[in-house]
Amino acid sequence: MLASLSDNFVHAATVVVALGMLAHAGEWAFTRERRSAARSAARLASTTRQTSDAATASAAAGGSAAADSAGVAVLTPTAEVAGGEGAGERGESDRSDRAAMFGRIGVALTLLATVLLGAGVVTRGIAADRVPWSNLYEFAITGSFMVSVAYLVTLRRLRLDFLGLPITGFLLVILGIATTVLYTPVSGLIPALQSYWLVIHVSAAVIATSVFTLGAIASLLQILKAREERRLIATGASPAGSYLARLPSAEAIDRIAYRLNAFAFPVWTFALIAGAIWAAAAWGRYWGWDPKETWMFITWVCYAAYLHARSTAGWRSKVSGIALVAYGALLFNLVGVNFFISGLHSYA
Repeated sequence: MLASLSDNFVHAATVVVALGMLAHAGEWAFTRERRSAARSAARLASTTRQTSDAATASAAAGGSAAADSAGVAVLTPTAEVAGGEGAGERGESDRSDRAAMFGRIGVALTLLATVLLGAGVVTRGIAADRVPWSNLYEFAITGSFMVSVAYLVTLRRLRLDFLGLPITGFLLVILGIATTVLYTPVSGLIPALQSYWLVIHVSAAVIATSVFTLGAIASLLQILKAREERRLIATGASPAGSYLARLPSAEAIDRIAYRLNAFAFPVWTFALIAGAIWAAAAWGRYWGWDPKETWMFITWVCYAAYLHARSTAGWRSKVSGIALVAYGALLFNLVGVNFFISGLHSYA
């Protein structure tokens, strides 16, 4: 009963996340339209000013009669532009209001999806009479829940509005894979997992992974934004009406990614230490170079390299790439090891 209810909650959350992604896509679309309209209005105003200046110069050279005639010629387009600019401002305001409305809808739907997903995680745990993260399906839905929670908690503090579209897209992909490929019926725990360290070790890993995910998405956007800024400087072009145009500066995104990764790193370190202690209790040794242990350590080294590189002169331009490599190691630790490498953690 509860297991079926949990599945329904997760499926409903997936649908709501999809709607939230569409809402954020609408926010981006109206933002893009608004920027395009603003550029068109600027070009129109510039052309009109040039016409007005030329007509004024002609009137001064042609005498009073010509001046009267030119005055009509000058005033008429100016009045038209004034009316056009007023209409453009009203249209700009309407588009801005619509973009903001879609953004609020997207956040509200993300919040609703988080509540539904949280209900799915809780009912799954009650149905199994244990913590709901003993296999990859449960880790995926719990991790998705924590990613969404981390996003909503830091949304205003770190001004992560620009992450709405990629975050909901990421959640939709993960939940889609979880419900179609990774789904596992409710079952009990194998003896190796029957320990309170399951709660301590895995919960820390889930929290760190969720925040690392936000940091990885921010790092990817930072790379794209920095490339776009270099292109605009080299060509002298104006920003295009694309998703990148509404992002903060590359430097600002880099600071956001750093704060996220710097928070998650000590949590991941704690998860690594807790796993070693659990291994000593379960298998009689702290470290045995099991594939899961090894890749967890590799992930730790990669993120340590990221934090070190960011404070090292000459490496600041490369830190986002290092962060993505570290996140790739994290994903391989979570997924690749379970599917492609046999070890003591193959039950996951």
